[in-house]
Amino acid sequence: MTAEVELRDAAPPSTRAAAAVRPKRRRRAWIAGAFLLAAAIYFGFGWFVAYTEDAYIQSDLVAVAPEVAGIVQSVVVHYNQRVSAGDLIATIDPRPFQLEVDLKQQRVAVLAAAVLVTSQSRDAEAAKLNAATAALTMSQREFDRVAALAGDRDVSQADLDRASDALKSARDNRTVRQVQAEVNDREVTAAKVAVAVAQAELAIAQYALSRTRLTAPVDGFVNNLTLRPGDYVRVGEAVVGIVDDTRWRIVANFKEEVAASLATGAHAWIWLDSDPWRLVSGRVQGVGRGIARDPVAGGLLPYVAPTTDWIRLRRRLQVTILFDPPAPSNALFMGADARVLLFR
Repeated sequence: MTAEVELRDAAPPSTRAAAAVRPKRRRRAWIAGAFLLAAAIYFGFGWFVAYTEDAYIQSDLVAVAPEVAGIVQSVVVHYNQRVSAGDLIATIDPRPFQLEVDLKQQRVAVLAAAVLVTSQSRDAEAAKLNAATAALTMSQREFDRVAALAGDRDVSQADLDRASDALKSARDNRTVRQVQAEVNDREVTAAKVAVAVAQAELAIAQYALSRTRLTAPVDGFVNNLTLRPGDYVRVGEAVVGIVDDTRWRIVANFKEEVAASLATGAHAWIWLDSDPWRLVSGRVQGVGRGIARDPVAGGLLPYVAPTTDWIRLRRRLQVTILFDPPAPSNALFMGADARVLLFR
């Protein structure tokens, strides 16, 4: 060691300076190389892998609204209960609707009886018309016979006049009967139309009665149930929400250049915060073709906020991913967070 120090001290000053600079250059080269390698990995990683933590579980929230207004008689489900399509949820007091059905049934019966009476009257008038037609035929024959005899002067003018009067009377009677028959036909037609209208009103009343039973339109879970017996419900106002158990999917927000390059059917891996120890498989259904630039309540375009706290992010597009195979619903909660990894 002493010899090396003596040799170093004995070396010219320029040689000693060059020896001191070489380690610094070597260190800078290693730092630059590491930086370039890290940059290559970072940017190169994005060319082959797409990852986002801005994702969540989505389904359809089906709003159940009554088609008739009334007082809730019973509620047979509870909050968070799983129901199947067609299961009874609640009933509205059916008594007013049943009374309306009974009233319409009585009206149909009365009008049907009126049709029967009118039809019988029409049949009687039809018989009278047939008799008047036969009488007219006989009167015409008698007049023709008398007129022929009068031409040969075998009968008097008075006989011819009486035959002519009888023929005219028969014609008038047939005309009256024919007009009356036409009136009766129209009355029967009008009575039948009234019956058809009453039957339609009865069908509407029966439909309203059937709508007093609120049933589940889809398989799913009852959400945020506040409906209670005694509540008054109105037509078209949602009273129960059901999270559809058949429409689970992931909505992932990716940067524009990433989302635009994703192919339909691309395989994806999903981490669910509600089930963090399981890796779930999925496939890209498609990329949303539009987003709203401004948050608008009830807008038809989804709005993806471009800011997180104080940092403004780049615009992102929504990518819909379906579970493949379907994930167990016990780990799926609408709105829960998720993370998505795709290999492009």
